This record gives sequence, structure tokens and C-alpha cells, in this order.
Amino acid sequence: MPARDERPVLVVDDDADIREAIQDALEQEGYAVELARDGGEALAFLQGHPAPALILLDWNMAPMNAEQFMAEFSKEPRFAQVPVVLVTADVRANEKAQQGFAGVLKKPMKLEALFEVVARHCGSGR
Repeated sequence: MPARDERPVLVVDDDADIREAIQDALEQEGYAVELARDGGEALAFLQGHPAPALILLDWNMAPMNAEQFMAEFSKEPRFAQVPVVLVTADVRANEKAQQGFAGVLKKPMKLEALFEVVARHCGSGR
């Protein structure tokens, strides 16, 4: 397992309960977490902060969804090495995950799956 990346995980989801649940779970495991409500808010965060270790990105958000976010995100060379994992309840999740994502987590999400994905990209927790 690689050494833990101290940069935060950016959680992008328009559902406050999901954002906070993921934040709580990851922080209990020792990860730093930042939150955004949609793709636009995530892009604004990224412009003002160093690149995160990982982005967990909900698919269906308004006003800027995952597809729109990825179109803008991919234009910025400094983010080229930041993995983005799609988080969705969509039955076509695996098909959508082929669009430049580092993986997919299906909602409802099992904590074990969340921790495995985050550890793969950020190193182990505590």
C-alpha cells in the first residue's frame, strides 16, 4: 500500500446528506475532506486550492453535472494526474465510468467499497 497522500479528497454531490456521510466516514479513517455541491462549485474550489488527491464525483447534479464538470476539468493540465471516481445510482454506471473516470462507486454505497477506492488512490487511512 502506498504512503498516504495528505491532500484532501474532494467530494462533489448535490445531496447534503451524502456529502456529509462520506465526509464523516473518510475523516474517521484519517483522510482530509473538502466538499462541493456541484461541478461548478468544485471547479471554483480547484481554481483556488492545490489539486486534491482524489475527486469523488456524483453524476447527476445541477446546475453543472459530472459530464459538464469533466469537460472543463480536463482542460486544465495541472489536474491531469488527479483521479476522478464516479459516484452514481445510475444503472448505466459502468458505461458512464468509461468516460475518463478512474473508477465507479454505485449508490447506495458500501463503506468497504468507499474505503477501498480511497485507499487505492490516496494510500491507507490512519
